[in-house]
Amino acid sequence: MHFSIPETEELGDTKAKSYTGYCLHINGVYHCMVRYRQLYALHDQLRREFVASTLPMFPPKKLFNLNESQVEERRLLLEKYLQLISQDPRISNSQTFNAFLLTAQQETRRERTENVNLDVFLMNEHKITVKILTIEQTDFVLEQVCSELNIPEDLIYCFSLFLIRRDEDGDITVVRKLQDFESPYISQKALTSTESLDNNTGPLKIVMRKSSWDASIDDRLLTEQTTLNLLYIQTVADIERGWILTSADTKQQLALMQARGSKRQFMEVARSLKYYGFMVFRPSITDHPEPHTRVTIALGKASLNMRLYTPSGEIKEVTFKVTRMRCWRIMKTETSNNPMGLLRPEGSKLELSFEYLVTAERLEWITIVSHQAILMSMCLQSMVEELVRIRGGEKDPRRLTRCSAKRSVQKAPESQSPVVDEGCGGPVDYTVRKLAERFSVVNMKSTSKAAEDVFVENEIFNSSGEDSMELEDAAVTFANR
Repeated sequence: MHFSIPETEELGDTKAKSYTGYCLHINGVYHCMVRYRQLYALHDQLRREFVASTLPMFPPKKLFNLNESQVEERRLLLEKYLQLISQDPRISNSQTFNAFLLTAQQETRRERTENVNLDVFLMNEHKITVKILTIEQTDFVLEQVCSELNIPEDLIYCFSLFLIRRDEDGDITVVRKLQDFESPYISQKALTSTESLDNNTGPLKIVMRKSSWDASIDDRLLTEQTTLNLLYIQTVADIERGWILTSADTKQQLALMQARGSKRQFMEVARSLKYYGFMVFRPSITDHPEPHTRVTIALGKASLNMRLYTPSGEIKEVTFKVTRMRCWRIMKTETSNNPMGLLRPEGSKLELSFEYLVTAERLEWITIVSHQAILMSMCLQSMVEELVRIRGGEKDPRRLTRCSAKRSVQKAPESQSPVVDEGCGGPVDYTVRKLAERFSVVNMKSTSKAAEDVFVENEIFNSSGEDSMELEDAAVTFANR
């Protein structure tokens, strides 16, 4: 999770009763407004559940009202505090932390707790309606949808809920992946209200897609009829919109299999196609191999693929292996004139930059400018974590694909760490270390730079120099099309 507090607001009826509200953004999207005392109460609760000495220092209380410079100092310190605690898996995966963020979202949006019908779609527009409370967390909604579809419990978390929008050109944009610290109902409603100001966008829908990466997980999914159907639906949709590349002959062959209802045979052929199992993003800009190059990004099979569009009309492909990325970072390079920019990732220009081992001796920074940069970062992170769990011998799909955000914390003596349900197998939780001490926090009020400059270090980065021929020949591969 990427936390920032880019701005504050003075709230209240009179000066004597006014207070400062801190606008909290998570993963580049406005999530809620919180007061200092709410964050202090969270810190106090975390001190009771976890060893106090393992928590970062919380900004101290003040006896008198803060002036403008003191408010700004507190904003920076609170932002730093949230960035630090969110890097500790014990905390970020705890029920206390996620419930705090969910409650804050509900209070900010002034959403009443009531029963509602929520529509969740598959990639073929098939609708599943579930009856939930407005404040239900993402995991609960996902479980309800999977229950309606009779998906086995151990395969539920191979899927995730996404906010997806159909654009004017007929293509779709994956706006973001829903997380367990938020209510899908509230998040969709909040973002839809801002989307309605832009006539160029289609309706925003909650869509369920496969979110696991490794082929071994697909092997397991294809053994169950219900999950085979889901993969089939998603694959057909991805082929139709050109996310999965196929020749005319193969497309005709697949169409015949579709007509016969040969789903398993269809999937066997589809899995061999280029970009099967990839997440494809909207066109963006990169500085590779030269500045201002138009590119389409696809993430999958432990790699980031670029389809580069040259001025001469050629399409070139370049593949970057995740294991060759030493680290990556997210930056918001400039603010938007759009007043809703803070609520919508599209309202800001975001950069994803990664440091890549081009040869055994040379590292190079490569930058992608895209409003989906944070989603790209989240995909990279989940891909890395999944790879490490597989290398560690994990085979249970539930533990391969994610950590449960609903961990039970048992009370322990003050001198000991609390006993936590390991969820993903203990040390595996630290597979991606976000270097919080290297965050460069910048005030958006005084500069066009980001409110956060988030570095993510890659645990599976391979710098050993082994397979040097592979490094030089396969790390960056071009293919004319």
